[in-house]
Amino acid sequence: MGSHIVLTLEEEGEITRAVFAITVVVIVISMFTALGSVREARALETIYIRADGSIEPLAAPIQRNGDIFTLTNNIASDFDGIVIERNNTMLDGAGHTIEGTNAPSSRGIYLSGNYNVTIKNIDIKTFESGILLDAYSTYNRISGNKLEGNDYGINCWAYADNNDIIGNNITANNLAGVWIVGSSGTNITLNTVADNGQYGISLETSSNSRICQNDFINNVNQVYVYDSIGIWDNGYPSGGNYWSDYSGVDANGDGIGDTPYPIDENNQDRYPLMKPWTNIAILDISPSKTVVGKGFTLYTYVSVQNQGWNTETFNITAYANTTIIQIKNVTLPNGNSTTITFTWNTSGFAKGNYTISAYAWPVLGETDTSDNTFVDGLIKVSCAGDLNGDYVTDGQDYQLVKKAVPSSPGSPRWNPNADLNDDGIVDGQDFQTVKNNIGQSAP
Repeated sequence: MGSHIVLTLEEEGEITRAVFAITVVVIVISMFTALGSVREARALETIYIRADGSIEPLAAPIQRNGDIFTLTNNIASDFDGIVIERNNTMLDGAGHTIEGTNAPSSRGIYLSGNYNVTIKNIDIKTFESGILLDAYSTYNRISGNKLEGNDYGINCWAYADNNDIIGNNITANNLAGVWIVGSSGTNITLNTVADNGQYGISLETSSNSRICQNDFINNVNQVYVYDSIGIWDNGYPSGGNYWSDYSGVDANGDGIGDTPYPIDENNQDRYPLMKPWTNIAILDISPSKTVVGKGFTLYTYVSVQNQGWNTETFNITAYANTTIIQIKNVTLPNGNSTTITFTWNTSGFAKGNYTISAYAWPVLGETDTSDNTFVDGLIKVSCAGDLNGDYVTDGQDYQLVKKAVPSSPGSPRWNPNADLNDDGIVDGQDFQTVKNNIGQSAP
């Protein structure tokens, strides 16, 4: 016979309460575990790069290599994003995002009294200050970042002198794109400052700043200046800034307005630019022929111009309909044009009409992308030897190639469709290809 344990009512109550307590603990732990899995990218505490190079917390998505600290994931923060306490340091966002919740006094990246810190390649949004260089933060560099949806995109405050703000996209911030207060010698160049509420740039008691080669586009007020004198251009012919509300003219076509852009009684851009500082334009597409045999090669010549003011490196992609033909990397000095050759091997393409187009990927700070795309006419992919595009090779094609032999570009007999092997000459080889394929039709 088994033994029996008899419990009093009081003992049974204690056991019930204990089981309940354990159950509650398990539920709470499960809730926090689930919450952690959902919000693992959110920084519930500020991330610090300490003066000795250590990172807190240890789990922060930052990888250190000497003086370079690189983000390995996006960061979402309920208050501050990253506080940098270390000098002689680079923070490379590697294209990642630091996002806040517009909490009062929050900063995406914060420095106080630091020097020689570079902050680059980060998308920083929805903080009170996207980047705040606080008192006595000097000789720092902010470059290649995107600041959007903050109250202040970049804020230099109280003797934050001699900092560089270069090549950033500072867009749609609520109050000011750049706010400089009590700080001198700021270098603000090659930035796009667009669609910011109240002010694109605000300078308050902050003289000797150099603000040149920027694009000021559709800010509620492009600039606000109080008790400050800045340098707003590089003289002629280098010029100053592009202002979307500039109403002057350029009578001599040198790209610089004939009258200054007024800011206040002590500040003016003497040589305002007539077009944005950065602009890549595709001027033309010229395919080598209009009919190509399946499996043969078609060359497409794309003419592109750097209409901006600096040497730019960028990609151009050529398409047949929506299929990529090739991608080419181009480096082009300011004001220069070049022609890029794209090679289309038509193997694997069905017969039919194809639209050839090219797209120049925008460079940093480029705002006018209407001329980055160029669409050409139709190219027919057909059978070998078809010169007139009727999808068969017959006597008509034979007569066309016969009339074109011999010829080369510039000759009155020249027919590019008859240059089947794309060697720049219509000769016996092309004639023989047509002859060998008479009776063929496009599959």
